[in-house]
Amino acid sequence: MPSNASFFLAVRYLRPKRSFVSIITLISVLGVMLGVGVLVVVMSVFKGWQVEYKQMLLGFEPHVILSQEPPFTGELPEGAPPPLRSNWREVLKEVQKLPGVISATPMAEGTVAARFGDSDPQGLELFGLKDGADNALLTKLAKHRLEGEFNLRDDTIIITNKIAKKLNVKVGDVLSILASETIRQMIRDLRTAEEESDPEKARAAREDIVVLPRDLTITAIIRGDTAGDRCYAPLSIAQELFNLEGDVGGIELELTDPDQANAFAEALYSGTTLPPDWTLRTWTSQHGALLQSVENQQSLMYFLLFFIMLVAAICVMNTTITVTVQKRREIGILTALGSRPGQIISIFLAQAGIVALVGIFLGIVGGITVLHYRNDLREAIAQTTGRDIFPQDIYFLSGIPSQIQPADLTSICGLAIVLCLLAALIPAWFAARVDPAVALRD
Repeated sequence: MPSNASFFLAVRYLRPKRSFVSIITLISVLGVMLGVGVLVVVMSVFKGWQVEYKQMLLGFEPHVILSQEPPFTGELPEGAPPPLRSNWREVLKEVQKLPGVISATPMAEGTVAARFGDSDPQGLELFGLKDGADNALLTKLAKHRLEGEFNLRDDTIIITNKIAKKLNVKVGDVLSILASETIRQMIRDLRTAEEESDPEKARAAREDIVVLPRDLTITAIIRGDTAGDRCYAPLSIAQELFNLEGDVGGIELELTDPDQANAFAEALYSGTTLPPDWTLRTWTSQHGALLQSVENQQSLMYFLLFFIMLVAAICVMNTTITVTVQKRREIGILTALGSRPGQIISIFLAQAGIVALVGIFLGIVGGITVLHYRNDLREAIAQTTGRDIFPQDIYFLSGIPSQIQPADLTSICGLAIVLCLLAALIPAWFAARVDPAVALRD
């Protein structure tokens, strides 16, 4: 037989007598196309979500935060010296010298209640940061500015558009801010006044309770899908709100390589730079569980999608079985003319390869097309069904992300071809073992 005979017969067997493409061949191609297309879409979305979420975290989260334990306020045993408390300024000077540190600046963080006019107060996480060009955290936060002037000077505050929507505020409005500890202290004082048996003392105690909120002007609004319910104020304002009296809540570090944050933290723990009354946390320790959850979901999804490709391969097997049954007489003639079993098998493997290649091509084109219009399809589905298939509150991103990796496309194509060829090998092997005399008699 000529070297191209297998390919010629494979193409010929895929074409029936009265139509260009048979129904069973079309079903096989559609099966492979759908399997490959679904794999392309799902793998690209999962990879895009993982990359975008990581970039989102690195866009607003400090790489490493050093926190000093609060001062000891309990009673010490008689004669026991008070616990040593290190000076945060000395710690700041030491960590600024460490290799891999872009910037190290003091900060304060805590929970506050924000209110605008007569609206209900909203609980927010407030970061007090030091303004200046040497603060790398402010530099990367400024990239997410939507409106206003990004600065932390005087009595100012920077909020997200998510917070602005909740409070119905805009740039230039003034928010009344109360620290959560101030609110708790006010509640404790009110309870103490209510428990007072003497009415005059109770009235005097209630009159002594004076809580003055701090009024801060909104100077900028940044993206809410990066910072969530976090707001930013000058460090001096945060120190006043959280009663730090010139102290700081911690030191935030920006590293040259944020992926090395855990290694940096381990080296800092094992060294002598960090005093015993300091602790630290990294951006991965804060949000690593969710990143790991994404990877686990991705692995499970790949396992499930493997069965989609397996179903597509079974469609190819059905096509090969049908063709070998229909062409039983021709197979017998080829065998009688001296065709070897390997040549018979190569005919049907070439047929499966053609179906796989056509299905892979159409699947990749279809998958890329769906990815291109993914957010338009999301809006159309939401308008039709009334349900958002990619809610921002769950996935933390305003749009469906996507990132096509060449390695993923290669693995998808390889998996599809291997499964299709293996599926066609079994019926092709049985077809090659047909006795020519029996085949011609039947």
